[in-house]
Amino acid sequence: MFTTKPTSINDRDTMCRKNKKDMNLKFIVVGDSGIGKTTLVESYCLCHGKENISRSNNLLYYQHTISNKDGDWNLKIFDTAGQERYRSVTSSYYRGAQGAIIAFDLSQETSFVNLENWYNDMLNVCSSSEISVTLLGIQRESREKVVSTDRAQKFAEYLDLPYVEVSLNLQTEINEVFDNLAKTVVQRIQSREPVASMSTLTTTNLSRLVIKAESKVGCNCC
Repeated sequence: MFTTKPTSINDRDTMCRKNKKDMNLKFIVVGDSGIGKTTLVESYCLCHGKENISRSNNLLYYQHTISNKDGDWNLKIFDTAGQERYRSVTSSYYRGAQGAIIAFDLSQETSFVNLENWYNDMLNVCSSSEISVTLLGIQRESREKVVSTDRAQKFAEYLDLPYVEVSLNLQTEINEVFDNLAKTVVQRIQSREPVASMSTLTTTNLSRLVIKAESKVGCNCC
């Protein structure tokens, strides 16, 4: 008599790992120079003290991993690092991005006015159906707010984008912005994954039942 060998904890961990699906995601953060974009990204990616800064094709990006029960989401968040000052942000910066944050400083009118230019620049390379975008208002410490929430919200509705405001002093708010954008991107990707149609499954199951029934009854011509 044979018995099944008990599954060890390590074996179970290995099986669970195989069932998980890790995802690599590219995010971009755009907006006028000096509004706090780099501080925003570093606060999110380096909050645990890890040096996750790299370069790809001379473009600076930060790495961050969100661990879930279904797998890890490995984020590469590209920062323009001052390139926007000279309007030299290349198409390679945008290409392949799945998530984007278009940011402005709530205390700088000009950075708000330029939002539409940044949005249009992005759409020249990225399809709106393939990238999830969040409009972000950044509150800087000790600076007077000149762009009202209502005004920014109406502009976001005009572009059909979600709008969020954060303080660079509140880590929780910063984390929520990136985490929620990651969830939106993953949900969009998963919604496009092919799945077997119910009609196909039903037909297959019926065919198996018919074959099984015929094998029991036998051929009528005998």
